[in-house]
Amino acid sequence: MKRVAGLLRAVNVGGRKLLMADLKRIAGEAGFEAPSTLLASGNVLFGTKLSAEAAAAKLEAAIQKDLGLAADVMVRDLAELKAVIAANPFPRQAKEEPNRLMAVFLTGEPQGDLSLLDSACVAGEEIKPGPGCLYIWFPGGAGTSKLANGLIERRLKVRGTARNWNTVGKLAALLEAAEA
Repeated sequence: MKRVAGLLRAVNVGGRKLLMADLKRIAGEAGFEAPSTLLASGNVLFGTKLSAEAAAAKLEAAIQKDLGLAADVMVRDLAELKAVIAANPFPRQAKEEPNRLMAVFLTGEPQGDLSLLDSACVAGEEIKPGPGCLYIWFPGGAGTSKLANGLIERRLKVRGTARNWNTVGKLAALLEAAEA
């Protein structure tokens, strides 16, 4: 049994409410081992023997059935999170302002070139590709940026969910502790 992180897209924003207690319950009822959540932004850790794709599909179906909420889930294991951390092209920002550095975890490969996002970048924002993700540096903060998730998805034709660098590190640490 492998412990993984399920990252839900677009929950607890724009009126799409999902209580973490419900997410934990739904994951347990779906047969995932020892589910736990991190923060209120749709992060659930659980044990599974399924592939990442099968676990994501199973959790998506369980959430839809229980709450009538369609929510994309991206599943990552410890090795994948460590690869994202190791490949980070913004090490200074990760150390000094981790709340302004995002990893956007993707459901697949982008179908468009990252230059399609250049016109939306303002105030020094930068986007770099990574393993199963995009890295976005928001020097002015993500809240004022034009680089919204919907824009990224439309231009690159791939679904994604963003986590700030603090959360990426916490998820990796929790998965690492579970392996110890």
